[in-house]
Amino acid sequence: MDICVAGLPMRIDSAQKEWFDSLYQPYERQDDRASVMDIRTRMLDEIPCPEGEVEQSIKSATILKLADGRHCRYSRNLDGQIYLATFYNDDYSDVEIQMRKGLIHPQFTSEGWEYSLTGFSFQDRLTALGGGVLHASSLAWRGHGIAFSANSGTGKSTHVGLWQQLLGDEVTVVNDDKPAIVFEDGQPMLCGTPWSGKSAINTNVTVPLKAIVFIERGEKNSICRLDPLRSYFYLTSQLARPYYDVNLGEKLVEFGERLLANVPIYCLTCNISTEAVETVIKEIFPEEEI
Repeated sequence: MDICVAGLPMRIDSAQKEWFDSLYQPYERQDDRASVMDIRTRMLDEIPCPEGEVEQSIKSATILKLADGRHCRYSRNLDGQIYLATFYNDDYSDVEIQMRKGLIHPQFTSEGWEYSLTGFSFQDRLTALGGGVLHASSLAWRGHGIAFSANSGTGKSTHVGLWQQLLGDEVTVVNDDKPAIVFEDGQPMLCGTPWSGKSAINTNVTVPLKAIVFIERGEKNSICRLDPLRSYFYLTSQLARPYYDVNLGEKLVEFGERLLANVPIYCLTCNISTEAVETVIKEIFPEEEI
């Protein structure tokens, strides 16, 4: 299927087409632009062990440099069988994911594995092109985007739900877990993607990114803008980090620095009430009435 995500024309060939075609359908494109990324997923009875120079070994994962210049990252199960392998070139524009048929995992179905691995591959390509993926629940309101970030379980999605409760159809959830951020003519833009965590809530929309807000739980509602040092600490803790590629890591650092120079970062201490929403709006949108 030909799709466009965060402005990137892509071609994606799923192993489990019926499930994934419905997932990607809102992002389907009809134009004839050349793809900047191809992702293919294959289900195999057995994944042969690739040959190459070992670049890294991290827990169950091994990363190889292959003779043809590509890389391969693969994992073995407790029986020593390879159950996942991802082949990719230096700039992540061409990716093939191989999955062992009958793959069983206590937390992931085969669809879940393909969902995660294709999302990681997109994340790598976006980072290589100067963008990034933030762990956040994000929304669009009156032409502006806001990303609410925090560690899992803190209440990002709950807070976005309060915006919907208070403001109704004025609020669009851009991505409930991992929105993309890109720069267009120097302007940071918040983008929906089909990869949005367990909730699978996302919208194919792109809006200017007004602010990033880090959430902490508290009894009273208060918000403050963070200084540059704390902003950097908070932001880097929630950006998707490619542990397996130093060059990609440097790209991510550059993206983070550019983001900090263009987007204000806040810390919101809040409870579960619509008053928390009002607190954010008064600080970030003082000119708006609700």
